[in-house]
Amino acid sequence: MLTSLLPGFRHLRTPFALGVLCAFQLWILIGEYVPSRSEAQGFIERIYALGDVAGRAAATAAISFLLYLVGDIMRLSSNQMMSILTRLRLPKIAPHRFSTLSAQSRYGLNEFAANAFTKRADSSSTDDVSTLAQKMVMEFTEIRMRLIANHLDVYLEHDRYDAEADFRMNVGFYSVPLWPIIAWYWTPWMLLGVLASMVLFLNGLRARRDANEILVQAIVSRIVESRFYTEESDRDFDQSVSNVSITRRPSTR
Repeated sequence: MLTSLLPGFRHLRTPFALGVLCAFQLWILIGEYVPSRSEAQGFIERIYALGDVAGRAAATAAISFLLYLVGDIMRLSSNQMMSILTRLRLPKIAPHRFSTLSAQSRYGLNEFAANAFTKRADSSSTDDVSTLAQKMVMEFTEIRMRLIANHLDVYLEHDRYDAEADFRMNVGFYSVPLWPIIAWYWTPWMLLGVLASMVLFLNGLRARRDANEILVQAIVSRIVESRFYTEESDRDFDQSVSNVSITRRPSTR
């Protein structure tokens, strides 16, 4: 039962942490403007009264659910975050650190993609192999679904790294504004926390590369079939069939 519940807890963790993180930043910025219980009037007073009626446990559950919704709305995928970083030109500083696919995985995927052209009469170019490898990277979502259906143990291992990557990358990304806010209200030394956020984000990227490594190995080891690879290989088969000539022998009657 615990094994079946763990994936759900992993996916709840990231949006809730983001909601808490954003609420904490708002509290630092505008917390002093929120009236206390004795000073509250109008709508704010009704909110306090609602907490009294519902009880502390119900109020805590409602706030937790609200924080989860806020975090789920703000959560970004790794592709969205990498797109933002690309616009900031950060990946050009250290391309190997800001990549979601390790050099070993990329090499193995290109070597596997080259096998789709081995039976063809004309030799494939490097661009053809790279294009096919990129198509297989875009197919990772489908590969995940096939692992769920046929190889759940492999998928659970991938999901563990994927959830860790999602948590670390999002928390590291959204915690960057926290440190300048605290530095403004407290001490400039808190700006050093930006480095901690960057390290956390890079650790998330490393976990993302580990998660993608499992998908690459699943394709290369033929645990699951890549649709694009199969289509490219079938072109060799179709070509060989079209080149077959049928010779009719003369009748001996």
